Amino acid sequence: MKNWIWGVVIVFLGVLLLLSASFYTVDQSQNALLMQFGKVLRVEKSPGLYMKWPLLQHVQYVDKRLQSYSPQPVSFLTADKKPVLLDFFAEWRVTDPGLYAARLHDQADAQAQIGDALRTALSSQVGTMSMASLIAVSQQALAAPVLSQVNQQLQNLGIHVLDLRILQVGLSPEVLQATYKRMEAEQIQQANTYRAEGKSAADEIRANAEKEKTTILADAYRQQEEIKGQGDAEAASIYGAAYGKDPQFFAFYRSLEAYRHALSNKTVLVLNPDSPFFKYFRHSLSEAGK
Repeated sequence: MKNWIWGVVIVFLGVLLLLSASFYTVDQSQNALLMQFGKVLRVEKSPGLYMKWPLLQHVQYVDKRLQSYSPQPVSFLTADKKPVLLDFFAEWRVTDPGLYAARLHDQADAQAQIGDALRTALSSQVGTMSMASLIAVSQQALAAPVLSQVNQQLQNLGIHVLDLRILQVGLSPEVLQATYKRMEAEQIQQANTYRAEGKSAADEIRANAEKEKTTILADAYRQQEEIKGQGDAEAASIYGAAYGKDPQFFAFYRSLEAYRHALSNKTVLVLNPDSPFFKYFRHSLSEAGK
């Protein structure tokens, strides 16, 4: 009796397990592929509950949401042979789950295929552009031909790349360092040019200043000599007028001037007492005035 009851329980559990294995659910973010012996029987794209034959069939799920591919910056060569680093990302999704499941093992394999296709297409496109045109080009103008080539290459994998965005166009560290050195050399050369021009201008200013100084001194000396000559002429005229009025007084005055200049401190004169130089010492002041 007990064995019969256990038998019924075991059969019930087996039927229940068989029934649970006969159904599967599809989420709204997934595509479900019903597989039998490695072949795709059907693809369920709508969310819901579906039935399968247990042990014979199994379900493989494929994400149908928008997915991103964002690699590290990649180096490319422009048409003018200048290496550039492009930082970019792409948005893609699975459009044919059957092809996707048949050709690719997993999402990592899909990302690798997308990366290869993008690098190839970007290399071809960047290779036709100069550095200046690459920097100035719009996102749409650069992405459109690349997306066309990539999707043509990936269509047999059930993948479609919807968008490509270039985040940054830069230079490789080696080229960047060389650019900095070239800029530094150019700045040093320009600074040396400015210094040379400044020195030349300073020398010219000094030369002009010296020339102007010489001219001013010469003009001042000329004016000085003219004024001195006028003064000497006026003094001579005054002396002449004074001599004409009273020759003896003029001779006396001139002698006093000679005494004042000649008989200064520490002056030693060796003269004959009868010398005309001392004639006013030999006569009284009153006689000198007669």
